Amino acid sequence: MHNETMNPEIAKSLEAILNGREQQKQEEVARVSEQQKAEAQNLADFAAKKDEVIRPAFQEIVDLYHKKSKTIRIVEENERPNDKGAFPFPPYIFLDMSAAHSSSHSALQPQFKLTFEKRGRTLSLHTVTTSQSGPAGDLPLDTITADWIHNAFLRYESGGSH
Repeated sequence: MHNETMNPEIAKSLEAILNGREQQKQEEVARVSEQQKAEAQNLADFAAKKDEVIRPAFQEIVDLYHKKSKTIRIVEENERPNDKGAFPFPPYIFLDMSAAHSSSHSALQPQFKLTFEKRGRTLSLHTVTTSQSGPAGDLPLDTITADWIHNAFLRYESGGSH
């Protein structure tokens, strides 16, 4: 049976290591919590921008097309968890153009879609025509305007990408 105790210097060094690890863990929790707060704020800001700028700009396009007897519709989806639970599907809003482009032979459903990235606080424009689909530019949430949307939509409908 050993009655020796740990060398006080070693004990002090080990305690310092354990304290350092505990502090790192707390800082990581605080960082994650800050990131989650920022992401929650970004999602709230996107919802507000969608109500104030994006949906009204989309609605103007919808109204214009309705006057020409062409049906397009606004489709929205809030952030939702994916099946794996790890990364949620980001929120988006898009114009479903499939009824206005009566080519039903195409596998691609034409759309003009804005997806919100809550970490980077950016909107990504993704367009789909009857013949192609792909990214068409990103912009910070705070800079989007109805003019930007209308110009991007004009480029989309006239067959240009950017």
